[in-house]
Amino acid sequence: MAISTTASAQYYSTVPQGVRLINTRNIQSTIKSSFNHSQIETPNAFEIDAGIENLMAIDNEIVQDAISVLAPYKKALSAVSLGTHRIEAVADIDVDVFAFAYGITDRVTAYIGLPVYDANVKVKYKTVNRSSNKEVAAILQSINDDDYAQTLGNIIENFYNIDENIIQSAIVNTLGYDELGDWSAQGIGDTELGIMYNFLNEDTYGMKWTLGVTLPTGYVDDPDQLQDIGFGDGQADIFFEIGGGYRLNNKTIINAWTRYTYQAESEKSLRAPISDQVFINDTKSLYTEKLGNKIKLGLDTEIAVNDWFILQPSTTYSYTEQTRYSSNDSDANRRLAANTEASAQTVKLLAKVSTVKLFNQKKFILPAQISISQEKMVSGMNTPKVDIFEVSLVMFF
Repeated sequence: MAISTTASAQYYSTVPQGVRLINTRNIQSTIKSSFNHSQIETPNAFEIDAGIENLMAIDNEIVQDAISVLAPYKKALSAVSLGTHRIEAVADIDVDVFAFAYGITDRVTAYIGLPVYDANVKVKYKTVNRSSNKEVAAILQSINDDDYAQTLGNIIENFYNIDENIIQSAIVNTLGYDELGDWSAQGIGDTELGIMYNFLNEDTYGMKWTLGVTLPTGYVDDPDQLQDIGFGDGQADIFFEIGGGYRLNNKTIINAWTRYTYQAESEKSLRAPISDQVFINDTKSLYTEKLGNKIKLGLDTEIAVNDWFILQPSTTYSYTEQTRYSSNDSDANRRLAANTEASAQTVKLLAKVSTVKLFNQKKFILPAQISISQEKMVSGMNTPKVDIFEVSLVMFF
């Protein structure tokens, strides 16, 4: 969450001394897909491949006892599969952001911002590949000189195919997750505190830096929930942003900025993936997590159509380093860290109606601005594809 207290077109503007600013923003997005490690957009889903290799990796007595029954019959054992099952999720997220800023001097502004989330996730189950009980039964039944194999084959032949209820039971009873299904929650996100300093202010150009922290006040992703969404990441961040603007003429301003965020270490209870192919596990362990540091670059052009209407096309690029995990299990550390290096590029168009200039010209009674924008993520890596519609209201007093 980036908070802007710009009162006029220049990026580097701050709130005048003694002036207060209130900014309310409503952000709406629907997440249906993600960009994977190959930067290919894929549905927001995960698959449970219950083939024999993944079944043998499950540390559960009932599962292992069932597998041991087939141990003498290698060909039948290698053919065992409970199928491939796909769980798709679509998330609708509505965020109200409330920010307050105060001009300490004409060049120094302090601010606080707090997001409030309303999230809803719809979950859909689909069988991609059915279980191999018929194939396994045929292999056992073909062993003519083994009555036990024949009997076992007849029993397996009559097994029901794996369905949603059986998957649900396995997820809850065998793996220990909460029940899988639609999920919704409301709550606050991480709180941002910052201070801005306009250290360069000339007639046609200027620069500003912002120093701040993000506090872990938001709901953190629950390792026992497969379908929930975190409203925060569970640790404090420190960020530094610097940028500036240049006025080409009375109608056009170009702004550019960059923000670097350091994410502190924290201790979390997590489920490491069973293997590189299976992203679930039946056990939790404590890990020291160091989320990757982030850098974000932004470029925009503000075009004043007239004294009160502004168009602002912009683009941003963000990059997040790979997350590091520390524990006694080096393989689990590696699997957790896999595909955590991330990037995203967005384009955005914002339309803003502002009475600030009219107020300064004594042509309007109150200084305020309202804006509407649409942001689209055009590429990314290891990140949800988030397209955002936003409405923002800023008032000064």
